[in-house]
Amino acid sequence: MSDAFGDYLRTIGRVPLLTAQEEVHLGTIVKEWMDDPNPPKALERRGRRALKRIVNANLRLVVTVALRYIRRLKHLAHDPMDLVQAGNMGLLRAAEKYDPTRGYKFSTYGYWWIRQSINRYLQEHNGSIRIPVNLVSLANKAETLQVNGKEPLNATQLADALGENEERVLYALSINHRSNTISLDQQLNGSDGDMTLLDTVSDSNLPEIEDDYSWMHSQMHQLSTPELAVIKLRYGSDTHRSFAEVARMIGRSKDQVQRLERHALTKLRRSLTPALFPCGSNRSG
Repeated sequence: MSDAFGDYLRTIGRVPLLTAQEEVHLGTIVKEWMDDPNPPKALERRGRRALKRIVNANLRLVVTVALRYIRRLKHLAHDPMDLVQAGNMGLLRAAEKYDPTRGYKFSTYGYWWIRQSINRYLQEHNGSIRIPVNLVSLANKAETLQVNGKEPLNATQLADALGENEERVLYALSINHRSNTISLDQQLNGSDGDMTLLDTVSDSNLPEIEDDYSWMHSQMHQLSTPELAVIKLRYGSDTHRSFAEVARMIGRSKDQVQRLERHALTKLRRSLTPALFPCGSNRSG
């Protein structure tokens, strides 16, 4: 978590919580102020103070809700403070609409508004392209019908079920699908190190192992048949054979195999060094 988020937690942690009686008292003042179409100045001042007190005392509730989203959706590229600020908007709306005469606690009522506000924020900012919330909601409803239905529905059936225009449903589904982009820098869950999605993507333009050694293979023709046989048996497979093993395979002594390899490597080094180190070869010449 960022230092700013830690400072914020320490700040709101010093705000005292409300008792049940204070919650009802302050909620009643706010409701009276909100319900009055032309409130007097004194009531407005009292209402604003009561609203501020309710909001400040419940900022920790917003953090609790926001952290649930952060922990559940670890891939979110949002700062925790972004979700908290979105939740604070829902908290403010809940404080304005709270009716203490209905008998439920403010936290129960406020939780719904906070969660709705955070969900709305995530719908608007979850992709690289900002999509209107109404289109996201329509696409989600259409996808839910498809998943829960016994049989796949076509566009006409989806439009009828949702009471929408067929073209609008198709547009919402299309734009929502295209907005679901994922960063290649996203760290993979469960990876021990800093492995990202980019590390799992192969590049068809990268050289293969055969390409890496093609420059050397082009020079093998200058070796004699015995020298070529020794090099292939010693280095041409995943199994690294010893001099004794190669000697048994080609019917020569171990010393002869060592000599053939030494001569072959000298020839290859002499012809390949100018190509691999052109600057060095120019200076030495």
